[in-house]
Amino acid sequence: MHQSKTTRPQGNLREVINMKRVTLFSLLVVLLVTVAVAGEPVSIFPGLSDQTIIEKEPAFNYRVLTLTRVIDGDTFEAWIHVAPRLAYFVDVRVDEVDTPEINGDCRDEGSRVKVLVEEFLRDAEAITITFTGKLSFGRWVCIVTVDGVDLAAWIRKNKLAKADLCPEEPK
Repeated sequence: MHQSKTTRPQGNLREVINMKRVTLFSLLVVLLVTVAVAGEPVSIFPGLSDQTIIEKEPAFNYRVLTLTRVIDGDTFEAWIHVAPRLAYFVDVRVDEVDTPEINGDCRDEGSRVKVLVEEFLRDAEAITITFTGKLSFGRWVCIVTVDGVDLAAWIRKNKLAKADLCPEEPK
């Protein structure tokens, strides 16, 4: 019976490792130059964009993982759970309600509404958004549910809408 010997690569192991590093570095340089010449932005998740989500899932429920910032009474920023091990950052505009702007003619009421809505959201156990399929200035227009309560209805019930606080301010 003939036994085969295992052969070692010619040269030093360190030389082989260095050659692999040079090859990988060269490939990286070629990739970067190709992207720079193309002038196109590179997307890490090419299929995941606001427009794609709108077209594929116009009305879908997402759980808010982290409320990052409340901009005013009807707009906030959050990280949402999109899929297992995948979160997505969105600007959310609450559907079917308008609150006073914090920089408008009714700014005192707007600031008060912002604080009240922020307390309501931060005290919540669970916040869910249902994307309506509409965008407003790049923000997702959503039905927002806070511990089972519709946020727009809560705002109207507590007389925090622009129509209640600033009826003379134009829409």
